[in-house]
Amino acid sequence: MKSLSELYRIGRGPSSSHTMGPQHAAHIFKERYPAASRFEVTLYGSLAATGKGHMTDVAIMDELKSVAPCHITWNPEVFLSYHPNGMKFEAFALKKSGPAWELCSPVSITSTLRPSVVQRGASGNSLCCQQ
Repeated sequence: MKSLSELYRIGRGPSSSHTMGPQHAAHIFKERYPAASRFEVTLYGSLAATGKGHMTDVAIMDELKSVAPCHITWNPEVFLSYHPNGMKFEAFALKKSGPAWELCSPVSITSTLRPSVVQRGASGNSLCCQQ
């Protein structure tokens, strides 16, 4: 059973799963790719449908801006099969041999309850991360 401090946290926006979860996911991703030159985040389903009003974009960009600029794409019509609060984070770096961008690694992340997130990598395995 989760403690009360895990269930009730003060955070930005009206919905923790739409702000604290994505912010925590962005923090995890930023730590994995500290040398990124830019980030792209795609929000799906309910995160994309209500994200602007719930400040999802602000929470994500505030977390990533210390490393690199971030572009957010909204896809409210697309619902990922494993959860309606889906996000895809991508980190890009400049190639050393020219001006082209190189994708470091895409990671799909689900924002579930509060700041808990579930990550799905290329192998399809999931990893639970909690703050």
